Amino acid sequence: MNLSKKARLATLMGGLCAGLTAQTASADNSVIEEVIVTAAKRGDASTLDIPASISVASEDLISKRGMVGMEDYLRTLPSTNFLDRGAGRNGIIIRGVTASPQDDIAVGVYIDETPVTGLGNEFGGNPDLKYVDVQRIEVLRGPQGTLYGDGSIAGTVRVIPNAPDLSVFSAEIAGSTSSTADLGGRNNMVRGVLNLPVIEDTFAIRVVGYDYDNSGYYENIAGDNADKEIWADAFGGVVSRGSAGDDQYAGGRITAAWQVSEDFDVTLSHITQDIDQSGIPESMLALGGTRRAPFQKQDGSGEALGIDLDVTNLKMNLNMGSYELFSSTSLTKSTTLQDRDLGAYFGPMLGVDDMPIYLTDSADAESFTQEFRLNTNLDGPWQFLAGAFYQDYERTRHQILKFEGTSALDPFGGALLFESLVVENLKQLAFFGEASFEITDQLTAIAGMRRYNYDKDSPDVNDGVFNGGRSEGFVENDDSGQTYKLSLNYRANESTSFYGTFSQGFRLGGPHPLIPSDICDTSGVPEQIDSDELDSFEVGGKFAFADGRATLNVSAFMVDWTGIPVKQILACGFETTVNAGEAQSKGMEVDGQVLLSDALRLDYGLSFTDAELSEDSAALSAKSGDRLPGSPEFSASIGIQADFSMAGRPMFARADIAHVGDYYNNLQQSGLPAGDFTTINLALGADINDLVSVDIFARNLANEEGLTWIETELGDGRANYIRPRTIGIEVRAQFGQ
Repeated sequence: MNLSKKARLATLMGGLCAGLTAQTASADNSVIEEVIVTAAKRGDASTLDIPASISVASEDLISKRGMVGMEDYLRTLPSTNFLDRGAGRNGIIIRGVTASPQDDIAVGVYIDETPVTGLGNEFGGNPDLKYVDVQRIEVLRGPQGTLYGDGSIAGTVRVIPNAPDLSVFSAEIAGSTSSTADLGGRNNMVRGVLNLPVIEDTFAIRVVGYDYDNSGYYENIAGDNADKEIWADAFGGVVSRGSAGDDQYAGGRITAAWQVSEDFDVTLSHITQDIDQSGIPESMLALGGTRRAPFQKQDGSGEALGIDLDVTNLKMNLNMGSYELFSSTSLTKSTTLQDRDLGAYFGPMLGVDDMPIYLTDSADAESFTQEFRLNTNLDGPWQFLAGAFYQDYERTRHQILKFEGTSALDPFGGALLFESLVVENLKQLAFFGEASFEITDQLTAIAGMRRYNYDKDSPDVNDGVFNGGRSEGFVENDDSGQTYKLSLNYRANESTSFYGTFSQGFRLGGPHPLIPSDICDTSGVPEQIDSDELDSFEVGGKFAFADGRATLNVSAFMVDWTGIPVKQILACGFETTVNAGEAQSKGMEVDGQVLLSDALRLDYGLSFTDAELSEDSAALSAKSGDRLPGSPEFSASIGIQADFSMAGRPMFARADIAHVGDYYNNLQQSGLPAGDFTTINLALGADINDLVSVDIFARNLANEEGLTWIETELGDGRANYIRPRTIGIEVRAQFGQ
């Protein structure tokens, strides 16, 4: 998209928002509800009192927009992008902070109080938790190093599930069916929610279960590909054809809430979700469209992705009047699998175009976290938050590279190609706190700090032809540091606030894995990966006007990022990571809502982001001024929703349009750009009677063929497309209140 086109679109949306806002001045007394969040870790707070840019999706918005996963929401937010590459393989990019968008973890992801950042695919990604029975989603833009610590260097995403209701029985069962265009097919969903007050106002249990079956929209054409047949004959490889990327999400949640006394409550929850994906949901661009041509294994099985996630969390809250003590104890376990054909990559290294070589990556991770917080509710201008955080994390990664042709045609004579077992151990301890001081009734100053230290070690055992034989290694390192935050928040009146914030973020470094020097040139490979750090300066204003019928949030930011860790593939095929540069990102974000009438609401958002290197980087083959990858310079969204009645029954209609600007997945801006697409989603819902409701929906109505990711590390031409047009119907039955 060229600049003039961007300017026209921005002007059109700005004018539309301004015009619609003007229309509300003489409307009736209905108002937009104040948005309450818990992102500041000080209990419920209005977004007007939080000196940061924050977006919130309510339960009603999640339902009416048909959100079921992270991509349904994140890609529509200002300065935010989401790259979806399959089960557990995703990237969240906020304000342009990434140098390797396909495996960079720069945004913290939480399920309520539990961090699950990076617990997706072992080489980068977060769990793809389905948004079932979710109260709200909170997205904090900008570094959150003080309160959220490691991994939240660019921002934080929090998914807040519904808590058990202690007083009212309720239940819901829902099912949907839909059809995806082009190479897609039938998609089905069933879910259920049960809320059971066991002892009224004292103890309740809430149970959630769901199953999503989604058709893939990629096609395996290896069985009809002449080039693939040549190499299948040469090495005895197995080829077939059929769909690729079908997946099934099966999961559930059980939560028990106990109001022990008026001042003490306990909540215990367990979440589980299993994802099985048949085939890798990626296109080989050289084949055109959403086609790919992998070999199968000798046993007939093919490429696959999978991730099993279990999260157990115990929360305790004690209110002592002037002080409130909170504890969150979590145990998270994940098992991941990535099974793929990499012959098109390794073949040229061995003098042929292709050969049947499979790489299986699997990992088991376990993370124990404990956080204590003490909040004050003092008389007077001072308030304090003090906390401690502990994490004990272990991940065991297993890789095996095998020839999958017939043994008689094996050029390696049956030798093991490569096998690796790597254990990553992390222990982290942090102390954090914030103090706020009411300078006047309207002006509040906030200062925060986090002090962290960690120890990491990583024993490994490697073997095989590509490793030069068996090797064993052990690397370790430890480090410490601190981040700071300073804010001023001016609450001009009940509906207006202005703020300015300086905040820092960080990601933990670690020891660099050993690389065999007898087969690789290891000059320039560091002994450890340093923690990278980020400084952010942000100013903004939050307004409610037109008698509470319109809201406007505006923010401007400038980010300085140092010690950027960048992954590179060496000529020998091994991966290295170096802290290779400095970058700056600056931009502006606008979002808000307008009530056009009692029945009609408008949501809007847009952003400009200019993210680029601020110094030359020989390691990246990039120069100062080169644009950071993975993030569009311009994005915009607009949604309009009508809530009305027909024949005495509530109904709604909603339309959402989101535009994602173009971006590259490499600093050199080589190859094809991704992004530069616009999606249109529609939904129409009605309550049939007091129990049953029906929604009809269409997603990506115009059937845009938008690219969200293009592979840049291996250079083998893989890419991901957004899901083609999907049209369906959902039916729900609700019981109780």
